[in-house]
Amino acid sequence: MERSASRKSSVIDLIITFIFLNSLGFPGNFTRVFGDWLGVVVEYVAFLLMIAVMLMTSADNVMEMVVLDLRKKYASIYMLAAVLFVTSMVVTVSISKQSITCIRFTVTVMFTLWLCNQFSLQEVLERVYFAQILFIGFTLVFVVLFSSYVHRESAAYADDFVGLYSAKNGAGSELAFGILVQVVLLRLYKQQRKQVPSLFIIVLAVQAVLLFLTHNVGAMLTLAVPVVYLLRFQPRWGLQWRLPLGWMYVIGSVGFLIVALTIIPLFEPLFEALGKDATLTGRIPLWEASLDLIMNNHTLMGYGYAMFWRDESAVALLHSAFDENSFMAQQMSGSHNVLIEMLLNSGVVGVGMFFITMLATMKRIRELDEERYIWCSGYVIFFMMYGFTERAFTTYEYLTMFLFFTLGAACCRADRGPLLRRSDHL
Repeated sequence: MERSASRKSSVIDLIITFIFLNSLGFPGNFTRVFGDWLGVVVEYVAFLLMIAVMLMTSADNVMEMVVLDLRKKYASIYMLAAVLFVTSMVVTVSISKQSITCIRFTVTVMFTLWLCNQFSLQEVLERVYFAQILFIGFTLVFVVLFSSYVHRESAAYADDFVGLYSAKNGAGSELAFGILVQVVLLRLYKQQRKQVPSLFIIVLAVQAVLLFLTHNVGAMLTLAVPVVYLLRFQPRWGLQWRLPLGWMYVIGSVGFLIVALTIIPLFEPLFEALGKDATLTGRIPLWEASLDLIMNNHTLMGYGYAMFWRDESAVALLHSAFDENSFMAQQMSGSHNVLIEMLLNSGVVGVGMFFITMLATMKRIRELDEERYIWCSGYVIFFMMYGFTERAFTTYEYLTMFLFFTLGAACCRADRGPLLRRSDHL
């Protein structure tokens, strides 16, 4: 009986590791060698495994298995997922594509909450760390065996390390996330006076080197702020000086956009004198055009979750705001800001519900145990900083997955943990 339970636990660990590996970006550039079918297969296998692993742990026999294990403490998260699902289906131009996207998104949300219920935060992060080791291993294998595929079309960016990603922004951000996970684990190990394995330090060093090789200054800054807070300030400030994470995120994200759109342009002469780009590499004009578009089209509900850039008419409308020969009239890589991206996809209703969920889940931050607060504070700062100049909260990759995992973790108070009482269910 014990051997059977152990075998089942090992299978679950392998499934979770595979799901994390896919969310981190695997197979990535391997599809350039073996074809796009590889990416499709891996993504759908990971999706089906999410459902399978939730079913496997829901009951001891097949007849009692349940897909949805709803709990009252996650009510605001369920509401956010439901609002995004319903509004997306109402406005979309492609019912089939949108339904697939929304179903996969909803399953991802439920999977992250399942993780919160089944494992301690440290156990989840250790599985992410192991998946990251595999991801780096696959990255290095790809670089060695298929070096001809690791290049940038633009000579100006030819020296940027991209690994399994198509650009330095994606590669740098993934590596920054991997380092953040290890920094949080280091804090937890220090609290437990646990010996840090040599491999752990080696992996941390390799990630730092690869991050430097991406030349992604934005990712380095995005990582530096939460790391400095976690290693320098958070241990000193203690319980009384915990950050109001919900309000910090809302005010910080909105405030950055206001400053970027109103104040930074006033200093354009100074930026030019210093040889810097006052438009943040074209981002400010893109944000202005995107806001103008969404204020005049699909204002309330947007174009559907993760659907704006797949809607040819919507993209053409955005491109029309720029000279037809300019880069902005051709780019298809997103809005480079989380809130702008959410407005395009989910409108004012989606952004408003997201803010409500962020505030609701983070409102009792002092009741979190130290382990959960360390992760929540580190990730919210990271996600906020990242969202200033890059898009996230799209599809089902690691940034979205761990945003919802963080929201779920924040709902688990210090007097409660994983595997809660049946009375906590809806």
